[in-house]
Amino acid sequence: MIRTPILFAAALLFSPFAGKAQSTQGKPKLVVGIVIDQLRTDYLYRFEDGYSEGGFKRLMREGFFCANHHFSFMPTYTGPGHASVYTGTTPSGHGIVSNNWYDPRDQTDMYCVEDKSVRTTGIANADGQMSPLNLKSSTITDELMLHWNMRSIVTGVSIKDRGAILPAGHLGEAYWYSKGKFITSSYYMDELPAWVDEFNARSLPEKYVDNGWDLLLPEEKYAASQPDDSPYEATMAGEDAPVFPRDLQSFVKDSGFDNVFKNSPSCNTFVLDFAIAAMEGRNMGSDDITDFLTVSFSSTDYLGHAMGTRSREVQDMYLRLDRDLAEFFEYLDENIGKGEYTVFLTSDHGAADVPQFNSDLGMPGGYIVKFNLDSLVKTALNEVYPEGEGFVKKTGRGGIYLNRTAIAKSGAAYSEVCNYIAALIRNIEGVYNAYPAEAVMNGGGSHEFPIRALSRGLYPSLAADVVIVSDNGWISYGPVGTTHGSPWTYDTHVPLIFFGKGIAQGVTYRETNIRDIAPTLSMMLKIGLPSAATGVPVQEAIAE
Repeated sequence: MIRTPILFAAALLFSPFAGKAQSTQGKPKLVVGIVIDQLRTDYLYRFEDGYSEGGFKRLMREGFFCANHHFSFMPTYTGPGHASVYTGTTPSGHGIVSNNWYDPRDQTDMYCVEDKSVRTTGIANADGQMSPLNLKSSTITDELMLHWNMRSIVTGVSIKDRGAILPAGHLGEAYWYSKGKFITSSYYMDELPAWVDEFNARSLPEKYVDNGWDLLLPEEKYAASQPDDSPYEATMAGEDAPVFPRDLQSFVKDSGFDNVFKNSPSCNTFVLDFAIAAMEGRNMGSDDITDFLTVSFSSTDYLGHAMGTRSREVQDMYLRLDRDLAEFFEYLDENIGKGEYTVFLTSDHGAADVPQFNSDLGMPGGYIVKFNLDSLVKTALNEVYPEGEGFVKKTGRGGIYLNRTAIAKSGAAYSEVCNYIAALIRNIEGVYNAYPAEAVMNGGGSHEFPIRALSRGLYPSLAADVVIVSDNGWISYGPVGTTHGSPWTYDTHVPLIFFGKGIAQGVTYRETNIRDIAPTLSMMLKIGLPSAATGVPVQEAIAE
Protein backbone atom coordinates (compact mmCIF):
# COMPACT_ATOMS: atom_id res chain seq x y z
CA MET A 1 0.00 0.00 0.00
CA ILE A 2 1.32 3.46 -0.88
CA ARG A 3 2.12 5.54 2.20
CA THR A 4 0.32 8.91 2.04
CA PRO A 5 1.95 12.08 3.44
CA ILE A 6 0.14 13.71 6.37
CA LEU A 7 -0.45 17.46 5.97
CA PHE A 8 -0.97 19.62 9.00
CA ALA A 9 -3.48 22.46 8.64
CA ALA A 10 -1.49 24.98 10.67
CA ALA A 11 1.57 24.49 8.51
CA LEU A 12 -0.52 24.86 5.35
CA LEU A 13 -1.89 28.22 6.38
CA PHE A 14 1.52 29.84 6.45
CA SER A 15 3.52 27.71 4.03
CA PRO A 16 4.56 29.05 0.61
CA PHE A 17 3.88 25.51 -0.61
CA ALA A 18 0.28 25.50 0.64
CA GLY A 19 -1.90 23.05 -1.24
CA LYS A 20 1.02 20.82 -2.23
CA ALA A 21 1.91 17.40 -0.87
CA GLN A 22 5.35 16.85 0.62
CA SER A 23 7.61 17.07 -2.41
CA THR A 24 9.30 13.93 -3.70
CA GLN A 25 10.30 15.40 -7.06
CA GLY A 26 13.84 14.47 -8.00
CA LYS A 27 14.37 12.20 -5.00
CA PRO A 28 15.30 8.54 -5.37
CA LYS A 29 12.92 5.81 -4.36
CA LEU A 30 15.81 4.01 -2.70
CA VAL A 31 19.27 4.91 -1.45
CA VAL A 32 21.77 2.06 -1.16
CA GLY A 33 24.83 2.66 1.01
CA ILE A 34 27.61 0.15 0.33
CA VAL A 35 30.63 -0.14 2.62
CA ILE A 36 33.32 -2.63 1.62
CA ASP A 37 35.38 -3.42 4.69
CA GLN A 38 39.14 -2.81 4.15
CA LEU A 39 38.76 -1.64 0.53
CA ARG A 40 41.81 0.41 -0.45
CA THR A 41 41.48 2.86 -3.35
CA ASP A 42 44.34 1.20 -5.23
CA TYR A 43 42.29 -2.01 -5.51
CA LEU A 44 40.03 -0.23 -8.01
CA TYR A 45 43.09 0.44 -10.17
CA ARG A 46 45.27 -2.64 -9.57
CA PHE A 47 42.52 -5.17 -10.27
CA GLU A 48 40.79 -3.15 -13.00
CA ASP A 49 41.71 -5.46 -15.88
CA GLY A 50 39.73 -8.28 -14.30
CA TYR A 51 36.60 -6.29 -13.45
CA SER A 52 33.40 -6.61 -15.44
CA GLU A 53 31.75 -3.66 -17.13
CA GLY A 54 28.74 -3.71 -14.81
CA GLY A 55 30.32 -3.52 -11.33
CA PHE A 56 33.04 -1.15 -10.13
CA LYS A 57 33.66 0.08 -13.68
CA ARG A 58 30.01 1.02 -14.14
CA LEU A 59 30.03 3.02 -10.94
CA MET A 60 33.18 4.90 -11.94
CA ARG A 61 32.03 5.38 -15.54
CA GLU A 62 28.48 6.58 -14.85
CA GLY A 63 28.88 8.00 -11.34
CA PHE A 64 30.98 10.56 -9.50
CA PHE A 65 34.34 9.35 -8.19
CA CYS A 66 36.15 11.02 -5.30
CA ALA A 67 39.64 9.68 -5.96
CA ASN A 68 41.43 11.45 -3.09
CA HIS A 69 39.06 10.47 -0.30
CA HIS A 70 40.30 10.06 3.29
CA PHE A 71 39.53 9.39 6.91
CA SER A 72 40.65 12.35 8.99
CA PHE A 73 40.92 10.57 12.33
CA MET A 74 42.63 7.76 14.18
CA PRO A 75 41.95 4.90 14.91
CA THR A 76 40.82 3.62 11.52
CA TYR A 77 38.70 0.64 12.57
CA THR A 78 35.37 -0.85 11.47
CA GLY A 79 33.15 0.61 14.20
CA PRO A 80 34.41 4.20 13.98
CA GLY A 81 34.54 3.96 10.19
CA HIS A 82 30.90 2.93 9.73
CA ALA A 83 29.72 5.43 12.33
CA SER A 84 31.61 8.25 10.60
CA VAL A 85 30.23 7.42 7.16
CA TYR A 86 26.64 7.67 8.37
CA THR A 87 26.91 10.48 10.97
CA GLY A 88 29.06 12.85 8.94
CA THR A 89 31.43 13.35 11.86
CA THR A 90 34.34 11.66 13.62
CA PRO A 91 34.61 9.72 16.91
CA SER A 92 34.98 13.01 18.78
CA GLY A 93 31.39 13.73 17.73
CA HIS A 94 29.69 10.34 17.51
CA GLY A 95 31.42 8.55 20.41
CA ILE A 96 32.33 5.28 18.64
CA VAL A 97 36.03 5.63 19.42
CA SER A 98 37.07 2.08 18.49
CA ASN A 99 35.64 -1.40 18.05
CA ASN A 100 36.36 -2.00 21.74
CA TRP A 101 37.31 0.53 24.37
CA TYR A 102 37.90 0.97 28.08
CA ASP A 103 35.51 3.29 29.91
CA PRO A 104 37.54 4.99 32.68
CA ARG A 105 34.38 6.24 34.41
CA ASP A 106 33.13 2.81 35.47
CA GLN A 107 36.36 0.91 34.69
CA THR A 108 34.76 -1.51 32.25
CA ASP A 109 35.57 -2.75 28.76
CA MET A 110 32.95 -1.93 26.15
CA TYR A 111 32.22 -3.29 22.66
CA CYS A 112 30.99 -0.58 20.31
CA VAL A 113 27.43 -1.94 19.81
CA GLU A 114 27.15 -3.91 23.04
CA ASP A 115 23.86 -3.59 24.92
CA LYS A 116 23.21 -6.07 27.74
CA SER A 117 19.69 -4.68 28.24
CA VAL A 118 18.45 -6.35 25.02
CA ARG A 119 18.24 -10.00 24.02
CA THR A 120 18.96 -11.94 20.86
CA THR A 121 16.16 -12.34 18.35
CA GLY A 122 16.40 -15.34 16.06
CA ILE A 123 18.87 -17.64 17.79
CA ALA A 124 19.63 -18.84 21.32
CA ASN A 125 22.95 -17.13 22.04
CA ALA A 126 24.30 -13.73 23.10
CA ASP A 127 25.30 -12.59 19.59
CA GLY A 128 22.20 -10.42 19.43
CA GLN A 129 22.74 -8.41 22.61
CA MET A 130 23.53 -5.42 20.46
CA SER A 131 22.03 -2.01 19.63
CA PRO A 132 23.06 1.56 18.67
CA LEU A 133 23.07 2.53 22.36
CA ASN A 134 26.64 3.88 22.30
CA LEU A 135 26.19 6.02 19.17
CA LYS A 136 26.00 9.65 20.36
CA SER A 137 24.88 11.30 17.10
CA SER A 138 21.99 10.85 14.73
CA THR A 139 22.75 9.32 11.33
CA ILE A 140 21.71 10.17 7.79
CA THR A 141 19.34 7.21 8.03
CA ASP A 142 17.80 8.63 11.23
CA GLU A 143 17.33 11.98 9.55
CA LEU A 144 15.60 10.33 6.60
CA MET A 145 13.19 8.58 8.97
CA LEU A 146 12.50 11.84 10.80
CA HIS A 147 12.00 13.75 7.56
CA TRP A 148 9.34 11.33 6.39
CA ASN A 149 7.75 11.08 9.84
CA MET A 150 8.87 7.46 10.28
CA ARG A 151 7.35 6.37 6.95
CA SER A 152 10.66 5.51 5.30
CA ILE A 153 12.06 2.01 5.58
CA VAL A 154 15.67 1.78 6.75
CA THR A 155 17.36 -1.63 6.82
CA GLY A 156 20.98 -2.42 7.66
CA VAL A 157 22.61 -5.69 6.53
CA SER A 158 26.07 -7.07 7.31
CA ILE A 159 27.92 -10.14 8.52
CA LYS A 160 29.32 -7.98 11.34
CA ASP A 161 26.84 -6.64 13.88
CA ARG A 162 28.54 -3.22 13.96
CA GLY A 163 28.46 -3.08 10.16
CA ALA A 164 24.66 -3.38 10.22
CA ILE A 165 23.71 -1.53 13.41
CA LEU A 166 25.67 1.72 13.14
CA PRO A 167 24.58 2.49 9.54
CA ALA A 168 20.91 1.77 10.35
CA GLY A 169 21.09 4.35 13.13
CA HIS A 170 18.69 4.57 16.04
CA LEU A 171 15.47 4.41 14.02
CA GLY A 172 16.11 1.75 11.38
CA GLU A 173 16.29 -2.02 11.69
CA ALA A 174 19.44 -4.13 11.43
CA TYR A 175 20.32 -7.76 10.72
CA TRP A 176 23.65 -9.54 11.12
CA TYR A 177 25.11 -13.03 10.98
CA SER A 178 25.38 -15.75 13.62
CA LYS A 179 25.83 -19.50 13.17
CA GLY A 180 24.63 -19.72 9.58
CA LYS A 181 21.68 -17.32 10.02
CA PHE A 182 20.76 -13.66 9.99
CA ILE A 183 19.60 -12.45 13.40
CA THR A 184 18.73 -9.20 15.15
CA SER A 185 17.99 -8.02 18.70
CA SER A 186 14.98 -7.13 20.81
CA TYR A 187 15.96 -3.47 20.35
CA TYR A 188 14.39 -3.83 16.92
CA MET A 189 11.84 -6.64 17.27
CA ASP A 190 10.86 -9.58 19.44
CA GLU A 191 10.49 -12.07 16.58
CA LEU A 192 12.10 -12.37 13.19
CA PRO A 193 9.77 -11.56 10.29
CA ALA A 194 8.56 -14.46 8.21
CA TRP A 195 10.72 -13.41 5.26
CA VAL A 196 13.88 -13.70 7.42
CA ASP A 197 12.86 -17.15 8.68
CA GLU A 198 12.23 -18.23 5.10
CA PHE A 199 15.63 -16.94 4.03
CA ASN A 200 17.43 -18.65 6.90
CA ALA A 201 15.67 -21.92 6.10
CA ARG A 202 17.44 -22.00 2.72
CA SER A 203 20.76 -22.87 4.50
CA LEU A 204 22.77 -21.02 1.88
CA PRO A 205 26.08 -20.88 3.82
CA GLU A 206 26.39 -24.67 3.82
CA LYS A 207 25.70 -24.81 0.09
CA TYR A 208 28.24 -22.09 -0.64
CA VAL A 209 30.99 -23.77 1.40
CA ASP A 210 30.31 -27.06 -0.39
CA ASN A 211 31.09 -25.30 -3.68
CA GLY A 212 34.70 -24.64 -2.65
CA TRP A 213 36.80 -21.81 -4.09
CA ASP A 214 38.93 -21.70 -7.22
CA LEU A 215 40.29 -18.78 -9.21
CA LEU A 216 37.62 -17.00 -11.23
CA LEU A 217 39.95 -16.15 -14.14
CA PRO A 218 42.96 -17.82 -15.78
CA GLU A 219 46.12 -17.66 -13.66
CA GLU A 220 47.84 -15.11 -15.91
CA LYS A 221 45.15 -12.55 -14.98
CA TYR A 222 46.56 -12.34 -11.43
CA ALA A 223 49.82 -10.59 -12.25
CA ALA A 224 48.81 -7.73 -9.90
CA SER A 225 49.27 -10.05 -6.92
CA GLN A 226 51.97 -12.22 -5.34
CA PRO A 227 52.42 -15.89 -6.35
CA ASP A 228 49.76 -18.27 -5.10
CA ASP A 229 51.96 -19.86 -2.41
CA SER A 230 53.14 -16.67 -0.70
CA PRO A 231 55.07 -16.55 2.60
CA TYR A 232 53.05 -13.53 3.72
CA GLU A 233 49.72 -15.36 3.97
CA ALA A 234 48.02 -17.29 6.76
CA THR A 235 46.79 -20.84 6.33
CA MET A 236 43.61 -22.46 7.53
CA ALA A 237 43.99 -25.10 10.23
CA GLY A 238 44.75 -28.38 8.48
CA GLU A 239 45.97 -26.66 5.31
CA ASP A 240 49.56 -27.20 4.11
CA ALA A 241 49.68 -24.04 1.98
CA PRO A 242 47.13 -21.35 1.03
CA VAL A 243 46.83 -22.29 -2.65
CA PHE A 244 44.03 -22.74 -5.16
CA PRO A 245 41.79 -24.63 -5.56
CA ARG A 246 40.63 -24.50 -1.95
CA ASP A 247 38.42 -27.26 -0.64
CA LEU A 248 36.59 -25.17 1.95
CA GLN A 249 34.66 -28.06 3.42
CA SER A 250 37.92 -29.81 4.36
CA PHE A 251 38.87 -26.87 6.63
CA VAL A 252 35.62 -26.82 8.58
CA LYS A 253 36.51 -29.48 11.14
CA ASP A 254 39.72 -27.79 12.33
CA SER A 255 38.97 -24.12 11.61
CA GLY A 256 35.23 -23.99 12.32
CA PHE A 257 32.44 -23.42 9.82
CA ASP A 258 31.94 -19.69 10.46
CA ASN A 259 35.64 -18.94 10.14
CA VAL A 260 35.84 -20.76 6.81
CA PHE A 261 32.67 -19.20 5.45
CA LYS A 262 33.49 -15.64 6.52
CA ASN A 263 36.86 -15.84 4.75
CA SER A 264 35.32 -16.94 1.45
CA PRO A 265 33.94 -14.79 -1.41
CA SER A 266 30.61 -16.60 -1.25
CA CYS A 267 29.96 -14.85 2.06
CA ASN A 268 29.72 -11.56 0.13
CA THR A 269 27.25 -13.21 -2.25
CA PHE A 270 25.26 -14.36 0.78
CA VAL A 271 25.05 -10.78 2.09
CA LEU A 272 23.62 -9.59 -1.22
CA ASP A 273 21.21 -12.52 -1.26
CA PHE A 274 19.89 -11.29 2.07
CA ALA A 275 19.87 -7.63 0.99
CA ILE A 276 17.59 -8.54 -1.92
CA ALA A 277 15.41 -10.63 0.40
CA ALA A 278 15.15 -7.60 2.70
CA MET A 279 14.15 -5.33 -0.16
CA GLU A 280 11.45 -7.73 -1.23
CA GLY A 281 10.34 -8.66 2.27
CA ARG A 282 10.03 -5.01 3.30
CA ASN A 283 8.77 -3.83 -0.10
CA MET A 284 11.53 -1.22 -0.27
CA GLY A 285 11.62 1.36 -3.04
CA SER A 286 8.02 0.71 -3.98
CA ASP A 287 6.64 4.24 -3.66
CA ASP A 288 7.70 7.88 -3.66
CA ILE A 289 8.92 7.95 -0.06
CA THR A 290 12.68 7.33 -0.09
CA ASP A 291 13.88 4.16 1.63
CA PHE A 292 17.46 3.40 2.63
CA LEU A 293 19.28 0.06 2.43
CA THR A 294 22.73 -0.17 4.03
CA VAL A 295 24.96 -3.07 3.00
CA SER A 296 28.38 -3.75 4.52
CA PHE A 297 30.66 -6.49 3.18
CA SER A 298 32.84 -7.93 5.93
CA SER A 299 34.61 -10.86 4.26
CA THR A 300 37.00 -8.52 2.48
CA ASP A 301 38.28 -7.53 5.93
CA TYR A 302 38.47 -11.04 7.36
CA LEU A 303 40.42 -12.23 4.33
CA GLY A 304 42.58 -9.11 4.15
CA HIS A 305 43.73 -9.61 7.73
CA ALA A 306 44.71 -13.20 6.98
CA MET A 307 46.23 -12.80 3.52
CA GLY A 308 47.47 -9.22 3.26
CA THR A 309 47.01 -6.69 0.50
CA ARG A 310 49.02 -8.46 -2.24
CA SER A 311 47.50 -11.94 -2.21
CA ARG A 312 45.71 -13.69 -5.06
CA GLU A 313 42.96 -14.58 -2.61
CA VAL A 314 42.18 -10.92 -1.98
CA GLN A 315 42.30 -10.08 -5.69
CA ASP A 316 39.99 -12.98 -6.55
CA MET A 317 37.55 -12.00 -3.82
CA TYR A 318 37.28 -8.51 -5.32
CA LEU A 319 36.84 -9.89 -8.83
CA ARG A 320 33.97 -12.03 -7.58
CA LEU A 321 32.46 -9.20 -5.54
CA ASP A 322 32.58 -7.06 -8.67
CA ARG A 323 30.39 -9.64 -10.47
CA ASP A 324 28.02 -9.78 -7.50
CA LEU A 325 27.66 -6.01 -7.54
CA ALA A 326 27.03 -6.01 -11.29
CA GLU A 327 24.16 -8.46 -10.81
CA PHE A 328 22.84 -6.42 -7.90
CA PHE A 329 22.80 -3.22 -9.97
CA GLU A 330 20.94 -5.07 -12.73
CA TYR A 331 18.43 -6.18 -10.11
CA LEU A 332 17.96 -2.57 -8.98
CA ASP A 333 17.54 -1.44 -12.60
CA GLU A 334 14.79 -3.98 -13.16
CA ASN A 335 12.98 -3.77 -9.82
CA ILE A 336 13.44 -0.18 -8.62
CA GLY A 337 13.93 1.35 -12.03
CA LYS A 338 16.99 2.62 -13.84
CA GLY A 339 17.56 6.17 -12.70
CA GLU A 340 15.21 5.79 -9.73
CA TYR A 341 17.78 4.84 -7.07
CA THR A 342 21.01 6.28 -5.68
CA VAL A 343 24.09 4.36 -4.57
CA PHE A 344 27.21 5.35 -2.73
CA LEU A 345 30.16 3.03 -2.26
CA THR A 346 33.05 3.53 0.14
CA SER A 347 35.08 1.74 2.80
CA ASP A 348 35.50 1.90 6.57
CA HIS A 349 39.34 1.90 6.46
CA GLY A 350 42.25 0.66 4.38
CA ALA A 351 45.09 -1.66 5.42
CA ALA A 352 48.87 -1.75 5.74
CA ASP A 353 51.03 -3.91 3.53
CA VAL A 354 52.43 -6.95 5.32
CA PRO A 355 55.51 -5.55 7.11
CA GLN A 356 57.67 -8.54 6.17
CA PHE A 357 56.77 -7.96 2.51
CA ASN A 358 57.90 -4.33 2.87
CA SER A 359 61.08 -5.32 4.68
CA ASP A 360 61.98 -7.85 2.00
CA LEU A 361 61.73 -5.07 -0.59
CA GLY A 362 63.70 -2.59 1.51
CA MET A 363 60.59 -0.53 2.23
CA PRO A 364 59.77 1.05 5.61
CA GLY A 365 57.92 -1.12 8.08
CA GLY A 366 58.26 -3.74 10.74
CA TYR A 367 56.68 -5.42 13.72
CA ILE A 368 56.32 -3.78 17.11
CA VAL A 369 57.66 -6.49 19.39
CA LYS A 370 54.98 -7.63 21.77
CA PHE A 371 55.92 -6.82 25.34
CA ASN A 372 54.18 -6.19 28.63
CA LEU A 373 53.32 -2.50 28.31
CA ASP A 374 51.63 -2.52 31.71
CA SER A 375 54.77 -3.83 33.44
CA LEU A 376 57.04 -1.47 31.49
CA VAL A 377 55.08 1.63 32.48
CA LYS A 378 54.59 0.64 36.11
CA THR A 379 58.26 -0.24 36.58
CA ALA A 380 59.36 3.06 35.07
CA LEU A 381 56.93 5.06 37.24
CA ASN A 382 58.14 3.31 40.38
CA GLU A 383 61.66 4.47 39.62
CA VAL A 384 60.61 8.10 39.72
CA TYR A 385 57.54 8.33 41.94
CA PRO A 386 56.80 6.73 45.32
CA GLU A 387 53.97 4.24 44.76
CA GLY A 388 54.08 5.07 41.04
CA GLU A 389 52.71 1.65 40.16
CA GLY A 390 49.37 2.75 41.58
CA PHE A 391 49.15 5.56 39.02
CA VAL A 392 48.13 3.08 36.28
CA LYS A 393 44.55 1.89 35.91
CA LYS A 394 44.78 0.18 32.53
CA THR A 395 47.07 -0.20 29.54
CA GLY A 396 45.84 -1.05 26.08
CA ARG A 397 42.46 -0.28 24.51
CA GLY A 398 43.87 2.88 22.93
CA GLY A 399 46.56 3.97 25.34
CA ILE A 400 47.45 4.38 29.01
CA TYR A 401 44.67 5.11 31.52
CA LEU A 402 45.79 6.72 34.79
CA ASN A 403 44.40 6.96 38.31
CA ARG A 404 44.19 10.71 38.77
CA THR A 405 43.16 10.36 42.40
CA ALA A 406 46.29 8.36 43.24
CA ILE A 407 48.47 10.86 41.36
CA ALA A 408 46.93 13.80 43.24
CA LYS A 409 47.36 12.09 46.63
CA SER A 410 51.03 11.47 45.89
CA GLY A 411 51.63 15.15 45.22
CA ALA A 412 52.84 14.47 41.68
CA ALA A 413 51.70 16.71 38.84
CA TYR A 414 49.31 14.94 36.48
CA SER A 415 50.74 16.63 33.35
CA GLU A 416 54.25 15.72 34.43
CA VAL A 417 53.31 12.05 34.81
CA CYS A 418 51.65 12.02 31.37
CA ASN A 419 54.70 13.63 29.76
CA TYR A 420 57.03 11.14 31.47
CA ILE A 421 55.02 8.15 30.20
CA ALA A 422 54.80 9.62 26.67
CA ALA A 423 58.58 10.15 26.58
CA LEU A 424 59.10 6.55 27.70
CA ILE A 425 56.81 5.04 25.06
CA ARG A 426 58.03 7.11 22.12
CA ASN A 427 61.45 5.49 22.49
CA ILE A 428 60.03 2.03 21.69
CA GLU A 429 60.99 0.80 18.21
CA GLY A 430 58.02 1.05 15.87
CA VAL A 431 56.31 3.85 17.81
CA TYR A 432 56.06 7.17 15.96
CA ASN A 433 55.09 9.15 19.04
CA ALA A 434 53.03 9.16 22.23
CA TYR A 435 51.00 12.12 23.43
CA PRO A 436 49.22 13.24 26.60
CA ALA A 437 45.55 13.15 25.54
CA GLU A 438 44.72 16.50 27.13
CA ALA A 439 47.42 18.17 25.05
CA VAL A 440 45.95 16.53 21.94
CA MET A 441 42.40 17.67 22.69
CA ASN A 442 43.54 21.19 23.60
CA GLY A 443 45.56 21.36 20.41
CA GLY A 444 42.90 19.84 18.19
CA GLY A 445 42.96 22.81 15.84
CA SER A 446 46.62 22.18 15.04
CA HIS A 447 47.47 21.09 11.51
CA GLU A 448 50.52 19.22 12.78
CA PHE A 449 50.45 15.53 11.90
CA PRO A 450 48.98 13.53 13.58
CA ILE A 451 47.56 15.83 16.29
CA ARG A 452 44.44 16.69 14.33
CA ALA A 453 43.70 13.07 13.44
CA LEU A 454 44.17 12.05 17.08
CA SER A 455 41.94 14.84 18.41
CA ARG A 456 39.14 13.82 16.06
CA GLY A 457 39.40 10.25 17.31
CA LEU A 458 39.01 11.06 21.03
CA TYR A 459 35.69 11.35 22.84
CA PRO A 460 36.58 13.29 26.02
CA SER A 461 34.95 11.08 28.64
CA LEU A 462 36.39 7.90 27.07
CA ALA A 463 39.90 9.10 26.24
CA ALA A 464 43.04 7.46 27.55
CA ASP A 465 45.46 9.75 29.37
CA VAL A 466 48.34 8.94 27.00
CA VAL A 467 47.72 7.90 23.39
CA ILE A 468 50.12 6.12 21.05
CA VAL A 469 50.76 6.31 17.28
CA SER A 470 52.67 3.53 15.52
CA ASP A 471 55.38 4.37 13.01
CA ASN A 472 54.81 4.30 9.25
CA GLY A 473 54.47 0.67 8.12
CA TRP A 474 54.82 -0.76 11.63
CA ILE A 475 52.09 -2.92 13.15
CA SER A 476 51.60 -5.07 16.20
CA TYR A 477 50.45 -8.30 14.58
CA GLY A 478 51.49 -11.83 13.70
CA PRO A 479 54.19 -12.76 11.18
CA VAL A 480 51.69 -13.09 8.31
CA GLY A 481 48.66 -11.06 7.26
CA THR A 482 48.07 -7.44 8.20
CA THR A 483 45.93 -4.96 10.08
CA HIS A 484 44.90 -1.28 10.19
CA GLY A 485 44.13 1.52 12.65
CA SER A 486 46.80 4.14 11.98
CA PRO A 487 46.61 7.71 10.59
CA TRP A 488 48.92 6.83 7.67
CA THR A 489 47.49 7.03 4.16
CA TYR A 490 47.42 3.27 3.55
CA ASP A 491 44.76 3.18 6.30
CA THR A 492 43.00 6.48 5.54
CA HIS A 493 42.81 6.52 1.73
CA VAL A 494 39.61 4.81 0.59
CA PRO A 495 37.36 5.31 -2.45
CA LEU A 496 34.06 7.14 -2.56
CA ILE A 497 31.72 6.79 -5.54
CA PHE A 498 28.24 8.28 -5.85
CA PHE A 499 25.99 6.86 -8.56
CA GLY A 500 22.41 7.11 -9.79
CA LYS A 501 19.56 9.54 -9.35
CA GLY A 502 20.60 13.04 -8.33
CA ILE A 503 24.27 12.37 -9.04
CA ALA A 504 26.45 14.09 -11.63
CA GLN A 505 29.00 12.21 -13.70
CA GLY A 506 32.64 13.02 -13.13
CA VAL A 507 35.68 12.77 -10.91
CA THR A 508 37.45 15.02 -8.43
CA TYR A 509 41.06 14.79 -7.29
CA ARG A 510 40.73 17.38 -4.53
CA GLU A 511 40.79 15.93 -1.04
CA THR A 512 37.40 14.86 0.23
CA ASN A 513 36.63 13.39 3.61
CA ILE A 514 34.63 10.50 5.00
CA ARG A 515 32.62 13.10 6.96
CA ASP A 516 31.38 14.56 3.66
CA ILE A 517 29.23 11.59 2.64
CA ALA A 518 26.26 12.19 4.96
CA PRO A 519 26.10 15.97 4.30
CA THR A 520 26.18 15.31 0.55
CA LEU A 521 23.24 12.93 0.86
CA SER A 522 21.41 15.35 3.16
CA MET A 523 21.64 18.12 0.54
CA MET A 524 20.68 15.80 -2.31
CA LEU A 525 17.71 14.36 -0.41
CA LYS A 526 16.81 17.77 1.04
CA ILE A 527 16.63 16.47 4.60
CA GLY A 528 18.21 17.45 7.92
CA LEU A 529 21.90 17.01 8.65
CA PRO A 530 22.92 14.41 11.24
CA SER A 531 23.10 16.12 14.62
CA ALA A 532 26.92 16.18 14.96
CA ALA A 533 27.85 16.45 11.27
CA THR A 534 31.08 18.33 10.61
CA GLY A 535 31.64 17.41 6.96
CA VAL A 536 30.76 19.49 3.93
CA PRO A 537 28.82 18.42 0.82
CA VAL A 538 30.72 17.27 -2.24
CA GLN A 539 28.96 19.86 -4.37
CA GLU A 540 30.36 18.62 -7.68
CA ALA A 541 28.68 15.25 -7.15
CA ILE A 542 25.15 16.65 -6.91
CA ALA A 543 23.29 17.04 -10.21
CA GLU A 544 21.23 20.21 -10.33
